[in-house]
Amino acid sequence: MGRRALVFCCLVALAAGAAGCGGSDGSSSVATTPAQVANGPVAATAAPVRVAPSHAAVPVLMYHVIAAAPPGAKYSGLWVPPALLRAQVAALAGAGFTGVTLDTVLDAWRGRARLPAHPVVLSFDDGYLSQGKDAGAILAAARWPGVLNLAWHNLGVPGGLTRTRVKELVGAGWEVDAHSLTHPDLTTIDAAALKREVAGSRDAIRRAFGVPVDAFCYPAGKYDAAVEAAVRAAGYRAATTEVPGAARPGGDRLALPRIRVNATDSAATVVHNVQAALVSAS
Repeated sequence: MGRRALVFCCLVALAAGAAGCGGSDGSSSVATTPAQVANGPVAATAAPVRVAPSHAAVPVLMYHVIAAAPPGAKYSGLWVPPALLRAQVAALAGAGFTGVTLDTVLDAWRGRARLPAHPVVLSFDDGYLSQGKDAGAILAAARWPGVLNLAWHNLGVPGGLTRTRVKELVGAGWEVDAHSLTHPDLTTIDAAALKREVAGSRDAIRRAFGVPVDAFCYPAGKYDAAVEAAVRAAGYRAATTEVPGAARPGGDRLALPRIRVNATDSAATVVHNVQAALVSAS
């Protein structure tokens, strides 16, 4: 077995040990919290901090609603219960991963920041209330930031995030990026509407929250050359897709892959998918 395969197998086995003892709802029965796993005995040692090389590929996870899907829910596979997210974060931390923002990754790729040894980005699409309430608390316990891809029309509506909640996420270290104004299929609209959706969403978020908004997330993963051009013209330095895989600095930064997390994915499955994507990207 090669060195890379050995490392992969060891990490997957470690993750399975962290997550496989959970209950039927996917929650972990391990006594330690994600924060204790990530910041406990390891942080107390005198060992030097390991960092990833500036050219490292980074997995970007894609989440949507952080709640159990009600009966008959549309797109029920995109609903991840809080207990399952908590177990996934604990398993990732137990396997050595540390949550970072996409901005940190982009800065590191340009030699302007350092990444932890095993960085991972957790991104949350659309702007659901559960992302601020439940995902915010879970990531805060792990001392990890998240990335909110905010569709502007979800702000302040029933089931959506409030401005106050978004400001709380920003205060907790979250990155806020744009996901368009109204979540259309950007490949089907005219040039004026495309510019309004892409540039307008960035301007709206920047004015409302005073954040850079350096990345764009394509609604439903739909994009083409014209959409990429609009994203570039609006001043974004990266964009994320629904193409599976790990994000690489040498690829098209306006078409960064992500790893979808589904309602049926156990904590061990998420770690496995992350490791498999990194192996494929290397």
